[in-house]
Amino acid sequence: MPLGKPLLDALDRMGNGGIVLNASGQVIQINDMAARLLQSQRSLATMAACGSEWREALKALLRLGTTSRLNIDDGSWIVIRRDETGEKPLILHAVPIDNRTGTGPHTVIILVDLEVMPHPTSETLQKIFGLTRAEARLAIEIASGKNLDDIAEGHNTSVATARKQLASVFAKTHTHRQADLVALLARVAILP
Repeated sequence: MPLGKPLLDALDRMGNGGIVLNASGQVIQINDMAARLLQSQRSLATMAACGSEWREALKALLRLGTTSRLNIDDGSWIVIRRDETGEKPLILHAVPIDNRTGTGPHTVIILVDLEVMPHPTSETLQKIFGLTRAEARLAIEIASGKNLDDIAEGHNTSVATARKQLASVFAKTHTHRQADLVALLARVAILP
């Protein structure tokens, strides 16, 4: 299916789940992140990649802590609160697809897990910004919320070395603060 795979792959790289539904609400495609989110919410040991089972898992997720109804025809979105687990909310957004034939893909459900921080691959950072492997690894760890002391300790290097690498990352990415670097890395996380 031409629409589904590239879109679902891009959503996966961004750390988002994606589910493609037909006009009757049946799941016709699902990406890895959506499968993990649905499985974690349902506490299923195993789940076959069967559309009806995924649909039931999606319905169960929608019943969690919400009184809103997700309308697959109008671009609606809802927030699933996960207060009992102490996790940040899960956001579901329905994006209708302009499909005049009435068959095939009708709606994409995008699942945004606010607990997941997308980050680019080391190879992508090396290609785009000319970072060394060590600089790319450091940048990704900064984007994941680690501090320089922990990064240096984890790689058996000095904090001074980590600072020099970070300064080089700033120069190569044309950023000046860690917050700017994190924002930049989030934007390029979609790239393979």
